[in-house]
Amino acid sequence: MRIAALGGFIFVNVIGGICSAAGGDVPDALPPAVASLSAAPTSTPTPAQAPAAATVDPVPGFRLTLPPIANPLAAIKVEKRLFGVLPNYRADQETADYKPLKMWEKFKIAERDTFDWPNFPLMIGFAMQTQVAQNGFHGKAFGRSFAEYYARSFGDAFIGNFITEAVMPSLLHEDPRFFRSGTGSVWRRAFKAARQVVVTRSENGGRTFNFSEILGNSAVVAITSSYYPDSRRLLPGAERVGLAVGNDVISNLMTEFWPDVKRRIQPMIQRFHFGN
Repeated sequence: MRIAALGGFIFVNVIGGICSAAGGDVPDALPPAVASLSAAPTSTPTPAQAPAAATVDPVPGFRLTLPPIANPLAAIKVEKRLFGVLPNYRADQETADYKPLKMWEKFKIAERDTFDWPNFPLMIGFAMQTQVAQNGFHGKAFGRSFAEYYARSFGDAFIGNFITEAVMPSLLHEDPRFFRSGTGSVWRRAFKAARQVVVTRSENGGRTFNFSEILGNSAVVAITSSYYPDSRRLLPGAERVGLAVGNDVISNLMTEFWPDVKRRIQPMIQRFHFGN
């Protein structure tokens, strides 16, 4: 605590706040009411509350101005690669001030989700899994078949990302992003995360049905049926749409809770590392 007298006024610096008192006599000690104000506030601001400086008059003749309380969610940055590997550029942190995306920003998200380098080695696994599930390995034809399945995997990613994250949101004026809340009970957060596949934000900040998700994935299945002949029938096509929507629900849940899981396991990893 620093005390300085100037022109008949006393200025007291109390833990980041400024306390001024009229008169020329320096008090021997701060009143208990002032000292108690140095304690941290008991409430935590919600995302909708903007931080503001607090000015209080604990006792006559004293005025204490406390610094603004920072919003704890303002500094959170959602990882753009889930688990450090899976491209997840449509994820963002929910904030009080909604800022819509421009059209070029929507296409930029789709471009990053498609061409980010981890996609290419991951597609090798997807292609091999599909090949084994459908035809297995056939000697000399393995290379040609694998190239075909790899091209299909890349086509799925390219068409799916650009249709659902760029083209349809631009045409329908919807926001393709997933907004992580990060606060509330586990069930409430899980419900909000899953709900975003059917309810999204419009460019004016309101809520709307997520046509980009449902109609977009339907369009993707229709386009990719050119190299998935079975999807040309109604039931298999509907199953593929359901799988795509279900995958987005799982992606939303992992994006919502992965930072919490990571924060809990990091101390365990550090203890194991330093223990060895």
